[in-house]
Amino acid sequence: MKTVVIIENEVVELQALVNLFEKWQWKINVMTATEEKAAINIMSKQQVDLVVCDLAVPVGNNLKNFAKLTSTFPYVPCIALSTEDGAKREEALKHGAVHCLEKPVDTSLLLQHAEDLLETDTSGMIKGIPIHSFLQMLENEEETCTLQMNQKNDTGLLYIKNGQLIGAETKNFEGEEAALIILGWQEAVIRIRFFNKQRKRQINKPLIAIITEAARLKNERDKHLAQLPVNKNHQLPLQHLPTMGKRIPLEIGFRMKLEFPHLDSLLEATLIGMSPDNYLIVTNPLTPENLKQMEGDRQRILIKYTHRGRVLMFKSQLLKTIPSPDKLLFIEYPAVLHFHELRQTKRSSIFIPCTFRLPEGAELYGVLIDLNITGGLFQIKHKKGTNLPQIKMNTRIMLHCLLPGVKEEQKINGTIRNMKINNSETKVGIEFENLSNHLADTIGQYLYSIEAINS
Repeated sequence: MKTVVIIENEVVELQALVNLFEKWQWKINVMTATEEKAAINIMSKQQVDLVVCDLAVPVGNNLKNFAKLTSTFPYVPCIALSTEDGAKREEALKHGAVHCLEKPVDTSLLLQHAEDLLETDTSGMIKGIPIHSFLQMLENEEETCTLQMNQKNDTGLLYIKNGQLIGAETKNFEGEEAALIILGWQEAVIRIRFFNKQRKRQINKPLIAIITEAARLKNERDKHLAQLPVNKNHQLPLQHLPTMGKRIPLEIGFRMKLEFPHLDSLLEATLIGMSPDNYLIVTNPLTPENLKQMEGDRQRILIKYTHRGRVLMFKSQLLKTIPSPDKLLFIEYPAVLHFHELRQTKRSSIFIPCTFRLPEGAELYGVLIDLNITGGLFQIKHKKGTNLPQIKMNTRIMLHCLLPGVKEEQKINGTIRNMKINNSETKVGIEFENLSNHLADTIGQYLYSIEAINS
């Protein structure tokens, strides 16, 4: 069943459009929104196949929010409705509308356009053809479309304009990097979708160069994987959290990583302030040379940070730079956060010296060799001539350790949940208790840094 979102703020006109589509011969799931931001929230959570938008929004007569919708979802066709023709109609088409119909709407024409767009999308499911071969076919025919690929737990989008691959994105990557990842997928189902051309060129290399590089990288990965033990280093599941009307879990003073498409390394910035649903304000880590490269262009950014045992990330755009009195960046407020839980990770390569203190006051010296937000594994090496005090299950203990990035020694309360003893060492599994938010964030940041190194 296809889903149509109708954006209309007048109750009578909204009901008329809903009735029109519900009585149509097509089986349609109709959803409504009073303005574009609400529609973006709907489209972030589920698949939408067509948008019908009345441009007479209550906040003014500009197309700012409409342009945001069409640029965020360039693969969803949009039919605009307007009481004005001429310049307003041309502006709507420029910002990604497929058609702009004058009100009062000719309902038969509206339904005909809707049917054409939905039929085009319906016909495009392809399986069994390699992605690179299909891209070359589109290049020869100079087609314009979006290719949506589904591969296990990830979705990829390739943007084709007049046969040329101009952009790509997955859940975590954009541009050429995303294209190389998608081209390495096996047995992906390809869906041909609409493309409104509201996506700036991210890829400047010829298609054959991208295909060749993707093949080289795939060969390297296959050789590397063949040398690894089975069931090693599985990727954590990625979850999603809509943010419309909500304050995102990010506090003033938090540090985050910024990834710009044209820069080779991650940059670090600090959150200064935010206006929910509008923008975030962060310190500016860009050099004057970086800023000069971005003149006149709304740069897309991937932002990552850790918070209470989660690695969170979201895509955004650079809205404005402020040179004085402080160097600041204004970035677009995210519509959706993506995250995975660090609580589910295990890190056997961790080596943190610490002290293990029992209730009666005895202290044992060793190292943490495994750590996550919920607990850790403490290792004690046996020394000749030294007897260890008795360690009992479910005993409450305290760890004293110096975590990376923290100047002061931390005290962590915990309970012994399991033990393993042999001739050379004792390993004690500890479950943490009452871990402070600050300490949870510190551990999360440490684990995230290790994950980034190992990935």
